[in-house]
Amino acid sequence: MKQQGWKLQDTIWTLGLYGTTVGAGTLFLPIEIGARGPIIFIIMLLLGLPLSLLPHLVLGRIYMSEPDRQRLPALSTWFGPRGDRIMTLLYCIAFYPVMLVYGISLVSALDNFLIERLHFASVNQGLLTLICMVVLFGILSKGRDRVVGTMSVLALPFAIAIIAIAVVQIPHWRWENVADALHALPNTPAATTFKNIWLTLPLITFSFCCAPIISPLAAHYQEQGDAPRAFRVIRIAYLAIFLSIIFFVLSCVLSMPHDIFAEAKEKNLNVLSIISSPDNSGILFYIAPFIAIVGMTKSFLGVSLSVTETFSDFTVRLFNCRSERGRKLSQAAAVLSMYVVTSLIVYTNPNVITLIEAFCGPLIAIILFLIPAWLIYNKPALAFLRGGRALSILLGGLATLSALLYAMV
Repeated sequence: MKQQGWKLQDTIWTLGLYGTTVGAGTLFLPIEIGARGPIIFIIMLLLGLPLSLLPHLVLGRIYMSEPDRQRLPALSTWFGPRGDRIMTLLYCIAFYPVMLVYGISLVSALDNFLIERLHFASVNQGLLTLICMVVLFGILSKGRDRVVGTMSVLALPFAIAIIAIAVVQIPHWRWENVADALHALPNTPAATTFKNIWLTLPLITFSFCCAPIISPLAAHYQEQGDAPRAFRVIRIAYLAIFLSIIFFVLSCVLSMPHDIFAEAKEKNLNVLSIISSPDNSGILFYIAPFIAIVGMTKSFLGVSLSVTETFSDFTVRLFNCRSERGRKLSQAAAVLSMYVVTSLIVYTNPNVITLIEAFCGPLIAIILFLIPAWLIYNKPALAFLRGGRALSILLGGLATLSALLYAMV
């Protein structure tokens, strides 16, 4: 097929991929890399693009090769009716911890903003959690169109804001941050360095993942009969994603000392909650935490919409609800139970970096790396994808998933 020029719709999809990926997960990369040292930044520089671009390209090719074409293709169609339920449950299990990460981070960011920036004497964690969860699940109850509309308003301004913050920090870069860490590296045991690299892989996978939006993108270009254009959009989007995230992380690491990152990691804070101007009085000091709150809200809604809809559908099929009333009751019970469990876990405030390392990254790796690799080597229709690409995503998935096994030991 003759390749046509770039279209407005291509730009819209590119921005959609960018806005989906560059979000709340991006705000935790500087914390982790700043706390663990420059060697982790080098690993991200080398592995970030291949660990993100390659599996998403392969995932798009699998979607477009599905035997049953549909508006929103899903991997479950490769497994038949029985495997469909398992895949649906796996999706919920994989992305629910991501939903928890954003909920915990949002409450922590709000608490920090109210106390550190607005000088509240204290904040009741239970009340703050209740208010946040009621508001967020209230927005979710308005339906898909309202949630997507809210996300679209927040996505691109958030991405622009973090790039602007990275630029503002350039005059305050301190190269000694990197030099001091490199000088201390020879005194660090090799086992510790290897462990730090190992546990950073899930965070890289988590921060660069936009797997949910690949499905509608593949469906759109499949309907247009222009698959090569879809892959061109993914490549361009991921180049922009990678460069902007690398620049943001580098700017944050160079402008703040190691101790601040270590303290933020202990307090469940993202990088925009700890960033400040040199005299703690500039406008950046006040707007950065607010931008983080916007980013957390956007990301929570994006993941929660998919998880709640999928879990509701799974519940309806599990209990074989045939009547309209039964379906509505089952869906309401599923959402209510998710609200209660989410609120309780957010209130207990577990460490978000631990959640990402031990659960989010490894479980996402199953959907993004391992299942596609398994399909490629077990479905004749996907034999054309076998070779170096499939082997690379298989190895990347195994390395990322191994962090989950480490957490269980």
